[in-house]
Amino acid sequence: MVVRPLPEALQKIAIEELNEDPKRVEADLAAFKEWILQQPHLKARMDDQFLIAFLRGCKYSLEKAKAKLDNFYTLREKYPDLLKRPNLEDPKVRELLKLGIVLYLPEPLTESGPRLVLVRNGAYDPSQVSFGEVAQLRQLISDIVMMEDDYAVISGIIFIMDFSQVGASHLFQVSPSVMRKVSQYSEQALPFRIKASHFIDTPSGFEPVFNLIKPLLPEKIQNRLYVHGGKREELFKIIPKKFLPKDYGGESKSIQELIDYWEEKMLSYMEFYKEENQFGVDESKRIKEETTNPPETSMGLVGSFRKLVVD
Repeated sequence: MVVRPLPEALQKIAIEELNEDPKRVEADLAAFKEWILQQPHLKARMDDQFLIAFLRGCKYSLEKAKAKLDNFYTLREKYPDLLKRPNLEDPKVRELLKLGIVLYLPEPLTESGPRLVLVRNGAYDPSQVSFGEVAQLRQLISDIVMMEDDYAVISGIIFIMDFSQVGASHLFQVSPSVMRKVSQYSEQALPFRIKASHFIDTPSGFEPVFNLIKPLLPEKIQNRLYVHGGKREELFKIIPKKFLPKDYGGESKSIQELIDYWEEKMLSYMEFYKEENQFGVDESKRIKEETTNPPETSMGLVGSFRKLVVD
């Protein structure tokens, strides 16, 4: 088993909140891998560190972890315009890296997390870059976080959504259909718990669009959304200045320093991303389920009355 040891504070949360039993981790991973190998339609990454992110994100419910991992690859192929991993050798993608649209901040909020993430929604030119291209870039960062960031995986994520440079053309890129797909992927495929999203420096037209999109999100996420407008002091009461970039009145690293760090980090994962091309699903080989009035669960899983049929 190759899993990174946790700091004491994080291990405590993993045990108390995520049902992790350090003595059973190896066995839990083995059971997860055995299930993967039994799925003819699914070819998944088998790294222990990658798979444990799904177990932790699902609080060690193996059934939920199976569903999330399956969705991770299934939705990626279903919505390639949003979720396909872009080619880092593409000059346009390399330019996007330099914009710093999504920046994971260096320090978690406490010694046990959660991780803070700054999203600069207006940092790109919508006449030159589509929302889909931005969404694809975000997947590259998520891949790294799953592999490296125990604070994000175990304690969750707090987003700081900066709308200071957002114009109408940015907002018109994000249709309800697009948001529904993004929400589906976030909720059903990624092993991260979103603890809160703080919207700052929102433009005048933000509220109507926000109110249109909000009902499309899961209720628990709706209850974790906070709009601060231009009132930075409200944000500082929740997230102290010491965690925020200097450019935002904070005391941490500058935006440019963060951009340089994440550009180098993503480029160091170039071979990892190339490997990703071999993973995915083949729907023609999926074992389909015929059900007899089964109950639906929140994860879209059927109940126990089922008959497996292979095409």
